[in-house]
Amino acid sequence: MKARYEVDAQAIAGPNTRFWQACGHDYLFKLANEPSGQELLDRFELHGSMRYLRTHYTFSNRTGQDVIAGGPIGGNVVFIADDGAVSYDFTIVNRTFGEYVRRGLKPIVEFDFFPDGMTKGTEDSVNDEGFGFQRGEPKEWGQWERLLRTFVQNLIDTFGVEEMRTWYFEVWNEPDGWPVEQLPIFFRLYDVFAHVVKSFDRGFRVGGPACFHSYFLRDFLEHVVHGTNHVTGAKGSPIDFISYHVYGLSGFWLKEPPYIHPAVNQFSVEVLWLQRLLNGYKKELGDVEFHLNEWGLCSNFLRTVKEHPDLAYRNSEASPLFLMKLVDCLYAIGDARDFETTMLLYWGFCGEADQASAFLGQRELTTVANIPKPMMTGFELLAKLGENRLSVAGPQPGGRTGLLPARTDDTIQLLLYNYSEVDTELTVEDEIEVALSNLSGRTFDFEGYHLDRSHNNTYRAWEGQGAPDRLDQSQIDDLKQVSELKPTTGGTVDIVDGRVETSFRLERHSALLIVGRLES
Repeated sequence: MKARYEVDAQAIAGPNTRFWQACGHDYLFKLANEPSGQELLDRFELHGSMRYLRTHYTFSNRTGQDVIAGGPIGGNVVFIADDGAVSYDFTIVNRTFGEYVRRGLKPIVEFDFFPDGMTKGTEDSVNDEGFGFQRGEPKEWGQWERLLRTFVQNLIDTFGVEEMRTWYFEVWNEPDGWPVEQLPIFFRLYDVFAHVVKSFDRGFRVGGPACFHSYFLRDFLEHVVHGTNHVTGAKGSPIDFISYHVYGLSGFWLKEPPYIHPAVNQFSVEVLWLQRLLNGYKKELGDVEFHLNEWGLCSNFLRTVKEHPDLAYRNSEASPLFLMKLVDCLYAIGDARDFETTMLLYWGFCGEADQASAFLGQRELTTVANIPKPMMTGFELLAKLGENRLSVAGPQPGGRTGLLPARTDDTIQLLLYNYSEVDTELTVEDEIEVALSNLSGRTFDFEGYHLDRSHNNTYRAWEGQGAPDRLDQSQIDDLKQVSELKPTTGGTVDIVDGRVETSFRLERHSALLIVGRLES
């Protein structure tokens, strides 16, 4: 197979918004304060691979019972004495957000879940994605509002209004399981949350509902657009962003017929259906942002390859290639259909870093000893793209091959990928031709970074070690060397009449980033 792309180096398609530079984890209030989490945060800062971080359980006193958590996982901000006196401690939350901010990272602050002793009729529940959560009603709405106000004031005192205007504030996480008769309670939670946050500064960005069912999103939109605000009595509620979750498949479908393989096209279709839904409220919503603030190839991060061998794609080069293809398709949807994805947030962090076994196949960015998985390498390759996207003509995004071209001043970046989700013959190579036009200078000097089964791939290097369950220090050191991006090709091409013609052979399930400089 051969694909050809034409890139006009002077035709700016739009800004490179880096909307994919975001990740999260259920247990960040724990993980971000441990050595492995600190090391990963440092890596984000070093490579510029992440900007936003999201976590659950801000107000919760929950203690984790699983192998990853093993201790308190919530913000633990509220304590109620036997006599009913309420006290607050924001130490964990402030310390965690402080670790983000000092590295230039930004929190997405969830206002969840209920602290112990502050609700009536609260139910612990597990939704149909396996996520444990609480639903119910505050025991006293005034007490709940005081918690929110005290919390926001604490953030202002600690971080300042200007910094917080760069954050996002979200009402809850995956409230889809709330019964219909309890939806007014959830809508009131949103109204109180949005009212409190906006009362401190109109520039603070509020949103939600972080759901994964479109029918729930529709009911939520009906309230924020047409419903009666539970706080003000007016019509509608303030909203700056709409958040939604999408995965390639549910972890609960593994090993159940029929076989399902995660596909980028499924994500594209889901986004287009959501655009259709949001179009019905476009006039009232205005410039509201659209966030996919949880995504992954498969949900349920605790499931492993030992139970489900298919989850090897969460370890391998398949995940970063899926990411690159997805970014390409979402940019195309934004350009062609005027529907921009403002955030694409991957749900994974360093939950495998302190485990005994390597490459468990969980939905994480690192494995044992904080060795970056190929997914982390994919984020770091994308981070090398310049500030402006370039127009490209050729096969449409969503097929086997793709090209993401960008530039900053005299530096041009070309990210090529060769990826079909259902490939089985991975040794096949395909040719990708690239023609660059409207170039200035005499030569195009470049270096290239392959991400394939032989280069810049810790998972395949680990397989080359014999796929040991336990790693000794020399094996760890070798894999950490592999995780540091190294050029695999390079050269100089003459610019003739403002053009460069070149071609590359890429094996299936691989990518190549070309970083070139125009030299006079």
